[in-house]
Amino acid sequence: MFSTLAFSTFVLATASAFISPSYVHNHALGKTFLQPTALCMVAAPATPASIYPTERGSTVDSRKVVAGGSGRDNLTAVRLKHIVFASEELAKLSLAQLRSAQTSFDDLASQISNCAETRDKGGDIGWASVFEGANNEHLDLILPDAARSKVLGTSTKPGDIVMAESERGFHLVQIADVMVDVRKMSTTKLRKKKKDKNGKEIEYKGILGGAIAAEQEGVEFKQDLIYKVETMGCQMNIADSERMEGQLQNLGIRPFDEIADKGRKVDLVVLNTCSIRDHAEQKVYSYIGPYAKRKREGEDVTIIVAGCVAQQEGQALLRRAPEVDLVMGPQFANRLGDLLEDVANGNQVVATEASHIMEDSTKPRRSSTVAAWVNVIYGCNERCTYCIVPTTRGVEQSRPVESIVEEVTELVSQGYKEVTLLGQNIE
Repeated sequence: MFSTLAFSTFVLATASAFISPSYVHNHALGKTFLQPTALCMVAAPATPASIYPTERGSTVDSRKVVAGGSGRDNLTAVRLKHIVFASEELAKLSLAQLRSAQTSFDDLASQISNCAETRDKGGDIGWASVFEGANNEHLDLILPDAARSKVLGTSTKPGDIVMAESERGFHLVQIADVMVDVRKMSTTKLRKKKKDKNGKEIEYKGILGGAIAAEQEGVEFKQDLIYKVETMGCQMNIADSERMEGQLQNLGIRPFDEIADKGRKVDLVVLNTCSIRDHAEQKVYSYIGPYAKRKREGEDVTIIVAGCVAQQEGQALLRRAPEVDLVMGPQFANRLGDLLEDVANGNQVVATEASHIMEDSTKPRRSSTVAAWVNVIYGCNERCTYCIVPTTRGVEQSRPVESIVEEVTELVSQGYKEVTLLGQNIE
């Protein structure tokens, strides 16, 4: 039995050579293979401003939502890899090899690229800024301006490959990763100062702000902070919780299950919610209740609501539970640390905008030493009548195959025996 995991249909903002691969999973062999897809050269008008969530029954290209039109305003940088060829014919033949999964981009770059500066690094160029007025002159000798402008001017997402020409030859440029300004994408609201039971104003920066400042300055944080993550729903939520826990531990905050004193109150709580279960919203407000009571009594506790209910409710959740500090959709699970900066500065934050899913810079705190979850694709474009996933988890975004292989290889080296590939469209 085979299952197909496909990147969404795309239209280019400029005439460009492109590949966007699909994956096929063979259950009998337990392996995932790259499936050949057609090479497209399409000329199209500029991508219109995105509408998100999309209307039921429509199919959406994730580039239009998160990398084209208004969505592009949130991008700050892209990480690029390239392979340089002397002739266009050789570049197209190599593109066909990549498309048919005969080799990986890194291996091909190290074997045949004409770029001596990046050949030994698998073609890795580094980060290029994409905001207006950005200066990328430091890349001119490696990826000249003519080719770079074409790549940065094309709506892409991680894993896509663009063919571009410069005085150095013909480049196959892969978008390895993207960086988005999550604070720009989120909605912040300055809290009104409140007083505790002794009449003293509550300082919302508190100990959470101290933890973030210490992490940014690279110093040890002396305060012992405790967090707790409550996870509801599916395996995707479990994987998202593991990623959020990794970021919290990176800030020096310890998990509640490692504390001997079980009577100790937590300083930060994350409710990772599910909108599929019966009375999902009511259950969330019930969970919030005890922590909201602590905050009303003047205690310094940070309340975070994440997951599908958070995406679905958005700012309405803050109106009903004003004690909540952060409301964040699933697409921000690996950017929790960035959003907490605004929380530490006394703001309430709502982050539910469409976003590219970046590769994690911190490691997840896995709940097992034997089995691991590995995300392969995020979101869904199917929009079935009975399903809310496209609304709460956004449009389809596939991870680059190299990133998936790298993560699985690392898990095997750590002794994991079972790896489950996660995605809404893995059947």
